[in-house]
Amino acid sequence: MLTDQGIWLSTETPPRREGQPGLFLDRDGVLVREVNYLKNKEDVALEAGAAGIVRWALARDFGVAAITNQSGIARGIVSWAEFEAVEAEIARRLAAAGVALDLVVACPFHPDFTPGYGPAEAAWRKPGPRMIEEAARRMGLDLAASWLIGDKASDIEAARRAGLKGAVIVATGYGAQEREVALALCDADFSVVAADDLTGAQTALGDAF
Repeated sequence: MLTDQGIWLSTETPPRREGQPGLFLDRDGVLVREVNYLKNKEDVALEAGAAGIVRWALARDFGVAAITNQSGIARGIVSWAEFEAVEAEIARRLAAAGVALDLVVACPFHPDFTPGYGPAEAAWRKPGPRMIEEAARRMGLDLAASWLIGDKASDIEAARRAGLKGAVIVATGYGAQEREVALALCDADFSVVAADDLTGAQTALGDAF
């Protein structure tokens, strides 16, 4: 569903997990294999370990949300109907493995393709923190105890701006080329660790939690 702010949510009422940590996952290149402007459900392929890390987090009563920039919509490359069909296919494949995301939040804005783009839109689009903050608000999550997994420095920066405990930069998607910049975002209050894939990320998060 589209909100008044122009952001898409998979559900208006995700499960409440009061005071629990959240695990935030980028979609393209992390949850699913990178496809340039993924628009066909036939091209959906879960990354190795995707269902496993969702299962791991839910078993600990963590909130699990996918947080995704979708500028292909602003560019006119991907329609909302195509985007929703892709989301339905991702959900179907996760369900076949016995898991489901609590929430998906998608931002369609792009500074060069969204008319009137300004600070409000920039707050939603990663590296802005607003998608993470909105997911946490709807689920009652503790941001300071939460982590994100991404494949771009902008994912990691969004996590830092949202006040998360830390983030994992994986080597899938764009992660190998973005790793150095992402790791440089680590500071005394925000941890950044590197992993080859989601299986490695799960191991790293097991140590972090």
